[in-house]
Amino acid sequence: MKLLQPRCYLCDMPIDNQQPFLCLLCQQELPYLAIPHCRSCALPQRKHQQLCNECQELPPRWQHLITCMSYTLECQYLIKQYKFSQQPQLHLLFSQLLSRSISNKVIQHNYSLPNALIAIPLHKKRLAKRGYNQAQLLAQDLAKKLQIPLIAEKQFIRAKNTKAQAQQTATERSHNMHNAFHVSNAITAKHVAIIDDVVTTGETMKAACETLFTAGIERIDIWCIARTLAD
Repeated sequence: MKLLQPRCYLCDMPIDNQQPFLCLLCQQELPYLAIPHCRSCALPQRKHQQLCNECQELPPRWQHLITCMSYTLECQYLIKQYKFSQQPQLHLLFSQLLSRSISNKVIQHNYSLPNALIAIPLHKKRLAKRGYNQAQLLAQDLAKKLQIPLIAEKQFIRAKNTKAQAQQTATERSHNMHNAFHVSNAITAKHVAIIDDVVTTGETMKAACETLFTAGIERIDIWCIARTLAD
């Protein structure tokens, strides 16, 4: 028996593999994204078509939304541990899973990687309270794994200390995110991917996209750990 042998975050069984967060069984049973799914919103659909009917009728501001999991109970638990329980090391697990999904898009669907990555920022007050920005840690890992430049934190900031989006109505979420972001230094990349942990209604991403488009960026994709199953 090894001293301080790691235990699985989900089932608490001792694990002895190269990935020290989940046992092999729990890793296999994660809620990986259903296929087929829409290119732009990542929600499951019955037909193998790039865009669902809703995104054809009202296209989102971004082109591709790439995620690795649906936001079900197991995934919720892991992400809440990552964000709220001082478990920043989980970025290593999430970046591994997400980079695999991105690489599959490149190989299977001829997806064009962006010129740069940019993390959804935290307001300075929330950052001081939490101690780290979970999206920034994830973006740093993905930048290294995929060899893509990462936009500096000081270039894209959260100017407004928004309320948590959970438990708010769609209208409240939209109002909450109005003028939330600011580009403080010029961004030269024309195609970027925004990195975050979870996409729910997409209001945070809409607000970020509007700010970045105004700053001169021409194409935006979204990369996230998980996507809620319903808007």
